[in-house]
Amino acid sequence: MTELRNDDGERKQVTVLFADVSGSMDLAEQQDPEEWRKIMQRFFSMLADAVARFEGTVDKFTGDGIMAIFGAPVAHEDHARRACYAALQMLDDVAEYAAELRRGPGLNFSTRIGINSGEVIAGAISPGAGGAYTAIGHTVGLAQRMEALAEPGRAYLTEHAAALATGFLDLDDLGEFEIKGASKPVRVFELAGVGAARSRLDLARERGFSRFVGRTAEMEALEAALAEAKSGAGGAVGLVADPGVGKSRLSHEFVQHCRVEGVEVFEAQAQAHGQGIPFMPVLQMLRSFFGIGESEPEQLAREKIAGRALLLDASFGDDLPLMFDFLGVPDPDRPVPQMSAEARQRALGGIVCRLVNAPSRRKTLVLVLEDLHWVDEASNAMLGGLIESIEGTNTLAVVNYRPEYEPPWAAATHYRAIELSPLERADTAELLTDLAGTDPSLDGLDEPIHERTQGNPFFIEEIVRELAECGHLAGERGAYRLVAPIEGAGVPVTVQAILAARIDRLDPSSKELLQVASVVGKEVSTRALGLTAGLEPGQIDRALCDLIEAGFLYDAEIYPQRVLAFRHPLTREVAYGTQLAEHRRQTHAAAARATIELEGSRHDELAGLIGHHLAEGGETLEAARWFARAAHWAGHSQPRDALRLWRRVTELTTELDENEETIALALLSRMLQLEYAWRLGMDRTEADTLAAEAVAIAERHGDASSLALLKLLIGARPGVAERSSEWVNAATEATELADGAGDPALRVAVRSAAVYAHMCAGDLDGVEAAVDELIELTGDDPALGAGIVVGCPLAWGPMAKAMALRERDQVEEAEALLDQALRMATEREDPETESWALGTKSLLLADRGDVEGALALTRRNRELTERLGDVFSRSTALTATAYVQLIAGENEEALGTVQLSDRLYRKAMGVGGEAEAWRSTLRARAVHPPGPPAAGRGGVVGGGGPAPRPENGWQIPPALHLLAQARAACGRDGVEEALAEAAKYATARGHTMTLRRVEADQQALTAT
Repeated sequence: MTELRNDDGERKQVTVLFADVSGSMDLAEQQDPEEWRKIMQRFFSMLADAVARFEGTVDKFTGDGIMAIFGAPVAHEDHARRACYAALQMLDDVAEYAAELRRGPGLNFSTRIGINSGEVIAGAISPGAGGAYTAIGHTVGLAQRMEALAEPGRAYLTEHAAALATGFLDLDDLGEFEIKGASKPVRVFELAGVGAARSRLDLARERGFSRFVGRTAEMEALEAALAEAKSGAGGAVGLVADPGVGKSRLSHEFVQHCRVEGVEVFEAQAQAHGQGIPFMPVLQMLRSFFGIGESEPEQLAREKIAGRALLLDASFGDDLPLMFDFLGVPDPDRPVPQMSAEARQRALGGIVCRLVNAPSRRKTLVLVLEDLHWVDEASNAMLGGLIESIEGTNTLAVVNYRPEYEPPWAAATHYRAIELSPLERADTAELLTDLAGTDPSLDGLDEPIHERTQGNPFFIEEIVRELAECGHLAGERGAYRLVAPIEGAGVPVTVQAILAARIDRLDPSSKELLQVASVVGKEVSTRALGLTAGLEPGQIDRALCDLIEAGFLYDAEIYPQRVLAFRHPLTREVAYGTQLAEHRRQTHAAAARATIELEGSRHDELAGLIGHHLAEGGETLEAARWFARAAHWAGHSQPRDALRLWRRVTELTTELDENEETIALALLSRMLQLEYAWRLGMDRTEADTLAAEAVAIAERHGDASSLALLKLLIGARPGVAERSSEWVNAATEATELADGAGDPALRVAVRSAAVYAHMCAGDLDGVEAAVDELIELTGDDPALGAGIVVGCPLAWGPMAKAMALRERDQVEEAEALLDQALRMATEREDPETESWALGTKSLLLADRGDVEGALALTRRNRELTERLGDVFSRSTALTATAYVQLIAGENEEALGTVQLSDRLYRKAMGVGGEAEAWRSTLRARAVHPPGPPAAGRGGVVGGGGPAPRPENGWQIPPALHLLAQARAACGRDGVEEALAEAAKYATARGHTMTLRRVEADQQALTAT
């Protein structure tokens, strides 16, 4: 791994604090340098002590002040709060020192502090090796600007730091300031003191709790434990889960339940910055037990302590001095007896146990102790004794902690641990509805959010807040609407801080391996991981054990090879994002080489992944080659993937110098994007730009074959031509150009497109002629021309000819060709042609009365096109389904199906396309089934949607037939004329099936 890491620099979310002496130059001038040195040494000592108390790092001394970092080199999830607490400590200490200096040398001494939070590059930064650890970036400069802006004796925060500290700290909004070096005004806050919040739950309470979901079983378990305590079988329950899963919220809901039942509850919480402060949670619990407020007068506090303790047991009288002293309200008249630290701790532990388990107490008592993963050592020992003592009492202790904490009482028989799982998908959807609302634009949003957050409630809430703040969601909580795609949305800084803190607790080798894994992918084999990291399998075993035990990775597969996966997607994002771009580049390139070496038999399947690693690794030409390989492999069976991959080839080739290979890749990638545009939809401007660029490249290099195909793609692809005559002319010209170019594969491919042009023109003779030429040119080679326009021309040809034969009413011949096309499409893995064949056969079966068989084929076809993801094929399959549903008498279902088909096509393509007239005809038949005149059945004429375009010959005969039936149904004139015109068009084009139906209506009309 050392080869992948040139330095130890990392991207980190931190809080930077600057503090200096206000007016230091003037003050220094008034003092002898030696005296001034003494003053500044004491000042620096105060600042450094405050930084150390809250586990920050003094980055440097600045001459008259310091720069400190919180959250690096070891990340802290509460880095902004720690910086603010340190600032308050500095202000208090310096104010006390300033008073001393005013009384002595008469100096007007004060400090000013600036704080900012954000991303920095942290590490050893110097021209040579062995540089000092520091942080650089705009975040640092803005913190220094805050220091310069601050008034003497004040601490100023940017809006970025304030966003992380609000609630936990008391802040005064000073408004926006123009700051040198900032592109826009910065909102500035003054640090006024400690806020009311002590946890994220307190903040959630202030904002308004989200819906409590997915914890029914856990609540039932806690209620059962409470019932046991009420019966005298007290014990302890531990709620164990990763950060954000909902330990504190579950504890809160249980506390509310207890209080509703009249059960007395006392709460305490360990703090991340309090691990070095002995007995912090025990003191919280006792203050809660005695009802002592934050700023309680000492005499009143002693009265409360004595009153409750003596009421429980008169023997506590001898313990009052120690209790007073422990709780910070010593009685000057009753000093604490001299004793060792160990004896004092044992005595205090005994007092706590006796208070909780006093024989005179008859009521059930619940103790809630939160976040024990941050508990100090002394409190941990005392709580162990307390929990041991409550067995068989009417006391219930509920504790919560993260998996890395191991409680000393874990083996006790009266203790039970409950591991909280993340929310299920349905619970995520319910929570998201509460947070975001039910606007139709949010439909399906729960799926990517659940996938990204893995059902972590806190992460879900923060992701929604981040989406709103970044403009992806508009509105207000519970009533948002989606206004921008969520792809590319960043990880909220609150979530980053939590996950980065967990990552930084790993030993260096495990952390580095996790970062390598984050580059390789969501899943990675141990062989690929070892090869990428430059380690032998035995060398990574220990680090992998640490990563699995800590919950970062898990075994996704163990056979035939071991594959590891990230337990949480956001962990991978954070581990990836903390690395410097150069580190990632080197690792991506190594991952590509490892995949190529290890997966020789899967190169086609993994070509896209290899291309991604090579592109991110800076190997642009190699990346373009592998992306092109991946796009060919995806082909028409995975059109969305193919389009995305060809786009990447185009992007990469623009970065390369022109040579024969890069020109070919640039041209091919543009042409094939146009080829997929009619299947999936593409912005018209993008399509026109691609076409113009491709033509320019082909003309510049005299590429006749490409010009022939471009003629087809620009003028004769589905959805482009307004008139079928234009379409046929473009297809004919493309065919001539292809024949002139002499490329056999291109000649076959162009005729595949010409078949469709003739089909839409209603030119059945042209369809059959083009198919016959295609089959003759193809011979016995099913691969010739494959994948250029259609997946398999040798399957497409018989399918298209079957469509023509169906129109000619040659049903048996058509069915035989369709079966041949289906076999060939299946063999050659051409799902697009398979779909067309299934759709056409469903029409054929419906025409001859086999409705059940036809409906079965439509279901199969729709399933196929759903998997295919091709808008054109899906829309065509839906339209064929509507046709069959009408024949089955399912008019309402048919209407819904054809409307869905139309919406789907228009949304993707922006126009109705050549099938618009067919859909309009079916829609009209669904709304007003043709039949004899009847009251209330008017309105068909003109109400069924747009008529077929004048030269869209395919649908003119059935549309005129429908017009005649509509006039008849409404009792209007012109029925005979419409039938006559329909018969004329059908006869001229050889549409025997439609002609037979028209003639049947003519005979019926004559008979009436």
